[in-house]
Amino acid sequence: MSKLLQLDPKIDLWLSYTWSNNDHGICGHVYEVIDYYMILKDHFNVGILFAEKFELDLSKYDFELDESVITYCDKPSVVKGTNILFVDGGVNSNMNKTLLFDNIFYFACGNKEVKDNDKDNVYILQDDRVYDPVKKNGINYKKRILLDRLNPVVVHDDRPMVYTTTNCRETDLTGLPSNTLVVSDKEYEEFECVKPPVKDIFEKFHTFIYTPVARKWDCSPRFIVECEHHGKEVEYHNIDYWEEDKGLYWRKWDIDNDFDSLYLKEDDEIICIIKQVLSN
Repeated sequence: MSKLLQLDPKIDLWLSYTWSNNDHGICGHVYEVIDYYMILKDHFNVGILFAEKFELDLSKYDFELDESVITYCDKPSVVKGTNILFVDGGVNSNMNKTLLFDNIFYFACGNKEVKDNDKDNVYILQDDRVYDPVKKNGINYKKRILLDRLNPVVVHDDRPMVYTTTNCRETDLTGLPSNTLVVSDKEYEEFECVKPPVKDIFEKFHTFIYTPVARKWDCSPRFIVECEHHGKEVEYHNIDYWEEDKGLYWRKWDIDNDFDSLYLKEDDEIICIIKQVLSN
């Protein structure tokens, strides 16, 4: 039986990420939603939709969020509202859902099928260095992070950390230092392991060991950008697919050569992009 969600029609723009049968829990897309909410709320009446329930931890930020702006609904199959922005680009996840919106925006992320969009009311915001041209309504845009609103990290443990989960980043840890902290949903006997999410995670390490992604495609990695902001070192472990993974390649290039362009600021171009579409 279809699960229908009617969103508040007084909200101009909803922010969300796509959902499937499995829960994501706290992930980078949650914080992408929060980042863009803080920028867009001064220009639109913005709401947040999370299609699963979890305890939201915002301790990394220097602000608190009125959680009354958040609508939680467990995996609806039919959603009706005004306009919506999906920060994760999960067009494949949305294929089996009915989305009744005036306009739908996607940040390209993961599903390369976004280039096949042929709908008049769907807009694909993508980094053109990373993705192939979109058939209709493609907009060159680089996803950014609200780095200026992150709390500073004043202490940290003198150890490396690796993040490895069974859903996308399960990896061979052979050869890593014995004091490596492993953030994982499974146990590794030879290492200290903690399950995500980890509160105050940037206080737990000094070097982040970036490990391979099974699909060899990390569309717009967030954690390595936050590492640079906090002065953490990043070690790329067994990454032999730089040319194939354009998302990772260009993210690292921006970190090394154009870091300021990764800061999500109050005058970000996404404001004008959305205003122009909604005014049509």
